[in-house]
Formats: sequence, C-alpha cells, structure tokens
Amino acid sequence: MVALGFSKDTKVSVLLKSISTERMKGLYAARGASLYALVKLTDVDSESTDDTPTEQQTTEDGLIAPGESPTSGTAPTPGGDNYQGDVSEVIGSDQDIKWIPGNHSYSVQIGNIDCDVYLTNENGKININGVDEKNREIFVTFLTNKDIDILDADVITDSILDWIDTDDLSHINGAEDGYYGSLPEPYKSKDDLFSSIEEMTLVRGVTPKIFGKIRDEITVYGDKRINININNTTKDVLSSIPGLSEDLVDELLLHVEENGSIETGEELRQLFWDIGIIGDSFEKIRPFITIDKSDFVTISAVTSGLGRMQEQSNKSSEHRVYDYKLVVGKTDKGYKIYAAYPE
Repeated sequence: MVALGFSKDTKVSVLLKSISTERMKGLYAARGASLYALVKLTDVDSESTDDTPTEQQTTEDGLIAPGESPTSGTAPTPGGDNYQGDVSEVIGSDQDIKWIPGNHSYSVQIGNIDCDVYLTNENGKININGVDEKNREIFVTFLTNKDIDILDADVITDSILDWIDTDDLSHINGAEDGYYGSLPEPYKSKDDLFSSIEEMTLVRGVTPKIFGKIRDEITVYGDKRINININNTTKDVLSSIPGLSEDLVDELLLHVEENGSIETGEELRQLFWDIGIIGDSFEKIRPFITIDKSDFVTISAVTSGLGRMQEQSNKSSEHRVYDYKLVVGKTDKGYKIYAAYPE
C-alpha cells in the first residue's frame, strides 16, 4: 500500500512537471514570436535578392533599429489592412514581407512550436488620459457596457478626472488626497497623466475584477484624447460614443469585417450616410472616431495547442487570450518596447 501510494504520487508529480515544462516552452515560444513580429514591423525591402544575412541592430536604449529582418517563409503578402486571411512564415526561408497591423493573423514557427501573432493599433482602445469633463459620459457608457453598475461607473470616471487634474477639489463622486490618505495603506492622488494602464488599479472604485474587464480596451499610448480607430476596435468601445446605438455599431463593424479597413474620409462619410447618420449627427460623432493608424501597436502571440486564441470578431467584445503580449511604439530609430505581458 505504501509502495502504491508513492507510485501514484510520483506519477502525479511527473505529470505536473511535464505540464509545467510545456507551458514554459509555450511562453518562451510566444515571446520569441512577439519579438520576431517586432522586427517584422520595421521596413523591409521585399524585392531584395541579397541572401546575405544582416544582423539586426539593437541600440543601447532598447530600440530595435530599422534594418534587414530575419528571413521569412514564402507566404502571400497581405494587401494592406483589407487582407482578412492568415499569413504563414517559417524562419529560414527566402522571402521577406513586412508585417502590418490589421484584422488578420500571422503565423510563425519558433523551434518546433507554431505561433499565431496579431498586430493591432492601440488607438482602437479608449485612452484614459483623454477622459475630460466634456467626454466623461463616453467612459461612463463604456464601463456600463462592461456590465459595471452605473454608480460605480460614475465613481470611477470622476476619480479618473481627479487623478489626472492638478487641483485638490474632488468631483461629486471622485477622490483626492483625503480619500486615498485614509486607506489602510495611504498614498496620494497622482495629479498627472497615467503612465500605464495598471495605474488604474490605484483609482477609487477600480477593483481587480473591474480592471480585468476593461484592461484590454483601455490605453495610455498615443494622442491624449478619445479618438477611436473604427477599423480596429470592439463593440463595447465604439458603442460608448454618443449617437452610436448597438445596432448601428453592428452595421459599422460588420462592414469593416466583410469589406476590410476604411481607408479614406470620404469612404467613412459614405458609410455613415448609408446607415442613416448624416449632417450634424455625423459631425457630432466625427471627433471621436478615426481611420488613422497609430504609432503604437499591440503584438499578441499565442502558441498553437498550448494556448487558445479567441478571434476578436468585430461583432463581439470578447478579448484575445494571449500567451505573450508586447506594446511597442514607433520612434525615429525604429520601435521601442513600452510594456510586456507577462513581465
């Protein structure tokens, strides 16, 4: 009986160790795929016939400098953001293509592990540094779209305003130093812009559960205003804009899903005209939407068989489940990594 007990415990320990090892392999493969995608964001001469490998230059400040990227597999080149399929690559083949953000995925093999990689513009999210008195209702609506109680939504939104502003006056439902100083572990209101989305967990009313609901649809990168990329967003974000009902948002996102990204202002205006939003109604919505690409990109990688990627359909508000994620920003030297998950 003792021997059988030890045997069972040993089998369980070996199984757990095996699962842990596979998860670790998957994590590092996804990390490698994310870093490979970072390189592929840089300018690549797809017409070059020079097979001589060139080392990618990395500067001391952590920037990936423009240059020749690792060679990639023979794969169809996506036709801009309108491309909706998958692109497969195998490191070591002889064709280079530049990866671009859009509603499609790229595939790459790291070692013997297949990875899917998604590149999305950060301006498809709500920039919490852009919340102000004039547009606060957008954020309140966004929170209620995430099944957060309206009273909690008001507290969180007013507390964001107090966190950002430089005065000591609290909004009706907000919080300043007096509130934060009375907590078991006291601290002060920042009175400045958010440096990271994780900083939201310090704001009054933002519980871990609430932060988990909104973290994938908020950002601190890019323009300090609420200006949503209609080509790269979710239903919960877009329907928070006044004048856009859920039915209208469904029509807009379905159009993007079926026809590809909207490329021009005239095309955007025509799309809104077709769904009945014209004149002043369109002009009230226009300041909060954009078709411009962001200088900040989220790279999300998942390993096939070890993780599960939920396609971020334009018709739903489900988030992608990733094994590794990077937030990168364009600079005059290339791209810089601003955040990595898990760290």
